[in-house]
Amino acid sequence: MLWIALYCPTLSLDWIERRFPAALIPAMAVTVRKGNQAYIQQANKAAQQWGVTAHQPLASALSLFPDLVVLEHDPNEEMKALQEAAYAALRFTPNIVMQCSGLIAEVSGSLKLFGGMKKLCRLLNRAVAAQGLQLCVGAAPTARGAWLLAQSAPPQTVINGAGTKFHSLLDFLPVSLLESAQAHLEVIRGIGCKTLADLRQLPRGGTARRFGTGLLMELDQAYGDSPDPQKWFEAPEYFQQKMELMTQVENAGTLLLPVQRMIEQMCGWLVSRYAAVLAFSLILHHEHSARQPYRSTPINIRLSEQSDDPDHLMILLHERLERTKLMAPVCGLELIADEITAGIEANLELFPTAQSEATSLSRFIEKLSSRLGPPAITSLQAVSDYRPECSQRFNASGIGGFSWRGTHRDRIPPELIRPAWLMERPLELKLQRQRPVYGSLLKLISGPERIEAGWWDDDAITRDYFIAENNLGQLLWIYCEHDPAGGNKKKDWYLQGLFG
Repeated sequence: MLWIALYCPTLSLDWIERRFPAALIPAMAVTVRKGNQAYIQQANKAAQQWGVTAHQPLASALSLFPDLVVLEHDPNEEMKALQEAAYAALRFTPNIVMQCSGLIAEVSGSLKLFGGMKKLCRLLNRAVAAQGLQLCVGAAPTARGAWLLAQSAPPQTVINGAGTKFHSLLDFLPVSLLESAQAHLEVIRGIGCKTLADLRQLPRGGTARRFGTGLLMELDQAYGDSPDPQKWFEAPEYFQQKMELMTQVENAGTLLLPVQRMIEQMCGWLVSRYAAVLAFSLILHHEHSARQPYRSTPINIRLSEQSDDPDHLMILLHERLERTKLMAPVCGLELIADEITAGIEANLELFPTAQSEATSLSRFIEKLSSRLGPPAITSLQAVSDYRPECSQRFNASGIGGFSWRGTHRDRIPPELIRPAWLMERPLELKLQRQRPVYGSLLKLISGPERIEAGWWDDDAITRDYFIAENNLGQLLWIYCEHDPAGGNKKKDWYLQGLFG
């Protein structure tokens, strides 16, 4: 087995900062209570510039910077932030374990799919870091070993213990990283044990009597000498994520970063369920008051083809957000997967197929609809009518009803040839020496084909159709009215369509 641990050393701050627009993050600190006094647990960079540091009494920090934004440590919000990060990690492996301050992922089954250990580690690190978390990463053959390596890694670095150097890397780690050793650190250091290697050299019987069996079990699990069962993260049956913003946002463009994080979460959830989305909604919540009647602004997206690609879904949502006028400042976001369906395996063929080309066209049409609005996209619908000018019509159907695979050609026998471009109304042609003219005298090369229809709505036609060619090489579909009497009456010719 192979494990990648993602440790979040500043989780207490990250869950707060990720709810601010990047340009509006204030100087802030998280506090914890010890007895009746509050102390600084963590301070962000803006607060550190004013001299605010960890373990500092809150009163001292406020004396240095009175405008410091202070929030109390909230384990529930931290676990919610980790849960959202776990959604994003599900795109790369279904085996995710949640820790108190990070995630551990078992990735041995994903190595081949994502191009090996280094590339998979980089992709997983990038996906979780994009959720607004600062990460230290460790990789190892055991879950607890990977977690210890991640805790010892410098910020935004990776310690790879997946090779033969795994044991030697663990040997140099400090004893203080073991959870079971926290209550005995002074005694352990007093007997000269500083590293895990020092602790392993002690007699096991005496160590168990003095410090409990939990310390030896944690040590054995880290080195792989005893089993370490894990409880996998289970995604819910439905996807509906909410995020409260720490400040009111009046510009839709400022929402792109938190919205993209939520899209990544939804796509991870879809991958874990082998599903794809057909319709989803982003709801912009507003602070309700007597002067402000708008509670929310819904943005509904419907796809012509199912998708679980976060980049594609974000492009569509980006286009819609740019066209959305905010009726009031936004104080919260909500993303809902309204309609999902079973996913389709990716096309791994060497050359593009008709399905992949249709998918490309579908995405182009979806993007165009998001940018211009659904009414701007029209579809061609076949009509059961033999009269050419009545055999098709355009509908402003939008994405949900758009289909480019079927045209009126599907209802015409294959031996009959029809032009790609039909005139909205037949164009009367001029005559020279009783012959029709379009650019030059026309030469009839095929026909006649007689069409008699329209008796049911008092607009009957009886026409003889021909394919004609002019001196420019253009092919035209023309007709003349059929005279049942067969007299010598002068014929009028009309242009019905042009061949491509």
